[in-house]
Amino acid sequence: MPVVESDLIRTARGMRFLGVPAEFHESLGSTNDEAFRRAEEGAPEGLVVLARHQTAGKGRLGRTWFDQPDRSLMFSILLKPTIPLPSYSLLSLTLASSIAAAASMLASAITIKWPNDVLQDGKKFCGVLAESRALRPGDPPVLVLGAGINVGYSEEDFPPEFRATATSLTTRDGSRPDMGGLLSKILGHFGHELAMLEERGMIDLLRFLGSRMPKPGSPVRVVLPDRVVEGEYVSLTVTGALQVRNASTGAVETLTAGIMR
Repeated sequence: MPVVESDLIRTARGMRFLGVPAEFHESLGSTNDEAFRRAEEGAPEGLVVLARHQTAGKGRLGRTWFDQPDRSLMFSILLKPTIPLPSYSLLSLTLASSIAAAASMLASAITIKWPNDVLQDGKKFCGVLAESRALRPGDPPVLVLGAGINVGYSEEDFPPEFRATATSLTTRDGSRPDMGGLLSKILGHFGHELAMLEERGMIDLLRFLGSRMPKPGSPVRVVLPDRVVEGEYVSLTVTGALQVRNASTGAVETLTAGIMR
């Protein structure tokens, strides 16, 4: 049995998040889709769906997620937030920040890239996809956060178009992380931030997220569908939007989508 598979199965069998047992699958089309299906069946908040392999994994902006069995940690979390819908994107960034915090316990040079990527040495090893939908007319939307973390790839394993920008998480001693331990650390960090959000509101959450963002005044470049904004990072808003002082105009722009370089 492959090492990564045994780690995940052993962890998933005894894992609970927000008191809810995790569910492990050998193969799924998409862990996000399965989490929504289980939500429609009445699954509670806190359900974690894991898969050894996805046949139709999804990325942000309609992209597909590349994976091979036993070389990625892939999971989705079902949430039923009480915060306003426009702030749901903060929870996506919170999961990315929790993954970065957990990875930093094992590896060096870990950063996040707004709005949903986690990097090592400037290359992406993790992406987070947030999707929300109302299960019934009039109900508040549920939120599913999916994450894919590369753990067992060499550069040659990636398709040629990904090799310049993608990587696999490597520990400080050059080994592949224990997936069960990494997942436990991620959910520990994420659960703590959800508890703080419940107890203290979004101010403390924004402070936590701010510690993972560039320092105010840092140069940033954000690629939008129709233009590129270059300037200085200002702050993160309560809806997870990026505020940037445009170098050309001096105006502070609030950006809700795009890719930060």
